[in-house]
Amino acid sequence: MIDDNLNPIAPATLVAVGGGTYNLGNWRRYFLVAAAATLSSTITLKFAQIQYLEWIFAIDFLLLLVMLFGDGLRVRIFSPFLEIAESYGIFLACAFLLSLVALQQDFSYTFHSVLKTPVIVTISRMAELFLDAFYMLYLAALFRADKALCLFGARTYLWAAIAGCLYSFVCYPLNRLYQAQLGTYSMDHRFRGFDNEGGGFGVYLVSAILLAVIMYRRQWIARPHFIVAMSLMVVGLCGSQSKSAFFAVGALGAICLVWFLKGGRRWIMIAALTVGLVVVGYVFNIKQQIDTYRYGAAQYQRLSNLKWGDGNYVMGRVAGSVIAPRMIKARPLLGIGWGNYPLVRDIAEYRQGTAFSLGDVDAPGLGVIDYIVELGIPLWLYLTWVELKPVVMLRRSGADKWLVALALILPVSTWAGAHLNLMHPWVVAAFALGLGYPVTSRTAMARISDS
Repeated sequence: MIDDNLNPIAPATLVAVGGGTYNLGNWRRYFLVAAAATLSSTITLKFAQIQYLEWIFAIDFLLLLVMLFGDGLRVRIFSPFLEIAESYGIFLACAFLLSLVALQQDFSYTFHSVLKTPVIVTISRMAELFLDAFYMLYLAALFRADKALCLFGARTYLWAAIAGCLYSFVCYPLNRLYQAQLGTYSMDHRFRGFDNEGGGFGVYLVSAILLAVIMYRRQWIARPHFIVAMSLMVVGLCGSQSKSAFFAVGALGAICLVWFLKGGRRWIMIAALTVGLVVVGYVFNIKQQIDTYRYGAAQYQRLSNLKWGDGNYVMGRVAGSVIAPRMIKARPLLGIGWGNYPLVRDIAEYRQGTAFSLGDVDAPGLGVIDYIVELGIPLWLYLTWVELKPVVMLRRSGADKWLVALALILPVSTWAGAHLNLMHPWVVAAFALGLGYPVTSRTAMARISDS
């Protein structure tokens, strides 16, 4: 059945409890949106090693299933969103199959938790990604159907970002005077807001800045408030000293310039962006930081054995820059299995005489290299296409270029080294999709009924 005017929020919201009937619809949606907009950047808030927002999504998903059963399992799915969902389903199926193939490796690690065992660790990653992708599309459907809810979510997301900046501003003197590792940390006094480090906080602020521009263009925020908000977030972005954020800005700028500008304007903007990135790199001495990793990698064989108890040498980026290429060379097509890096990195084939790691939690921290290592080159390329799919679809539909840029946060954050299950890129992608496909458009809605 095709109907352009169908509401995409179909499940029943009337629930009978104790002889009474209650409508769970509005308060549940606003709570869900508020939680997504505020908790998506607070990855340190966890219970049993699972983020609060993931718990909320999982519980809400079960509630949604109950409501769907109450509505006779009738589901209305917006056809572009269904297309995106199918692509993620294919990716998850392939990742699971590769995790079975990866069992042929010699797992020398002693597993202390069932969740850290091969295949099971992949399934746990799959469950996280399923919830992320599902709620990206579900929130997009909510935003598409209810602009008041979308406005509420956008404002909440923006003010949560500003609150993170203000928290870092307040903590800055405490860090300088008393080494208080709160909203700022390290000897460089980097801002991290409510995040665990400055790199992720910087990319988060880039997403909030893009959303603020979209809100201003739609007259959802007054000009004075917009100027104040942008000023605070730009200061917070610079204070984060985030190389990932600078990479994200460069990637977003380059892609958008190629897509949206033509002729002389394109080259003028490319030159301005290049000069700006060079200045930023010079101010924060990014070259020296990169040289530090290069030197560490060159000396890894010797230093890892001399400093075997120092995680800075036997774990993370320095170790990954040596071990990850060996893994790719050994398994370029099939990968080592999603989530298996800390489980197999101590295999003699990869370690080749360097020191062991210190525990069962480690990652190369090298951006796309992490996923090439674990997924193999073909599946990583497919994942890249799946992440870019909403961007391409919005571009083809004629959506506002700022919405296209906002959707780009999802793939760009992954390229910059963020964990695939980091929440805030999925939330802003939901805003982009919800605003990019208004209900009044003539895009078809497919109704799938199963009784």
